[in-house]
Amino acid sequence: MLVPTAEAPPFNGMPCLVWAYAFDTEGSAHGLEVEMLTPAALAAVRASHPWLWLHFNTSDARTAQAIAQLQLPEAASEALLSHDTHVSLHLEGDTAYGVFVDWRHQRGSDHSKQSFARGDTEVGWLHFALAEGLIVSARRHALRSVEQVRQHVRGGVRFDSAAEVLEAIVEQFAASVAHATLELGEELDHIEDRVLADRIGEERRDLALLRRQAVHMHRPLTALRRVLRQFEQRYAAASSHALLPAATRLSQRFDELDSDVATLHERARLLQDEVAAKLAEQTNRHLFVLSVVTALLLPPTLVVGVFGMNMENLPLLQSAHGFGIAMGLCVASSVLVYALLRRFGVGG
Repeated sequence: MLVPTAEAPPFNGMPCLVWAYAFDTEGSAHGLEVEMLTPAALAAVRASHPWLWLHFNTSDARTAQAIAQLQLPEAASEALLSHDTHVSLHLEGDTAYGVFVDWRHQRGSDHSKQSFARGDTEVGWLHFALAEGLIVSARRHALRSVEQVRQHVRGGVRFDSAAEVLEAIVEQFAASVAHATLELGEELDHIEDRVLADRIGEERRDLALLRRQAVHMHRPLTALRRVLRQFEQRYAAASSHALLPAATRLSQRFDELDSDVATLHERARLLQDEVAAKLAEQTNRHLFVLSVVTALLLPPTLVVGVFGMNMENLPLLQSAHGFGIAMGLCVASSVLVYALLRRFGVGG
């Protein structure tokens, strides 16, 4: 439930804003001083610029009061402040709002790299509202794709509309997944080469980790595909919102990515089955050798056991050649067992 503006304690500026950018008619942006951005100043900036990008930190309790001053539809304001952890996309009049998924951004890390490190796979949630002349985004944790698009804006990249900014954020997420798929595919190729060369070491552990990463990427891709397709089907005939063409492009993009991730996961699963089969074959081979050695040693053990009995009248007890004869019987019994095994096709 939104906090009414009249009941909230007053504050100067918008300290809950992480950043704010105003875009001119050519798509270039300049940053706004969020500490000095009062509601009156914000209204003046909106009147003098085609559109703005406001990014809020929902961990700040003052965010509800600040968003209430933007005069967004109530459903859009609630979506910005909600704690939903599932992908959604809705359209109410000229305002699109919802929740998209992104990877959490680690402070101090190089956001320019697309590498999908094993420690950078924690999911975060981007809440947004796209209105006439305004894009409002909010998050509880720093997000990787949002930070990358912000760096593009600061670097002079031009965006013609607010919908392009949102599309760029989602495209950055797609690019990170695509790059991760390539990295995991190369890793899978190396594992496959080792398996085919029978150099099996820690492949089972590596494949299990690879499959877990593939599943970790597959879930948000599936959710985004479904939501974008439903948004397109639901509103394409009744609305001409700027986000609809972007939804079509992104839906096709995620279809391709999800297919690649699914293929990667299936390859890893099949390779894991092959590794298990090779390990089982290797174990069976070792057990076979052990069984043959045991069968060859059983008759000599019996001979030694007989001559080792502490009883009177044992044969060859007084013979000067008794030890040699006993050893000959041991060897002869092993040779006889080996011949019988070969005859029955064991060890051939």
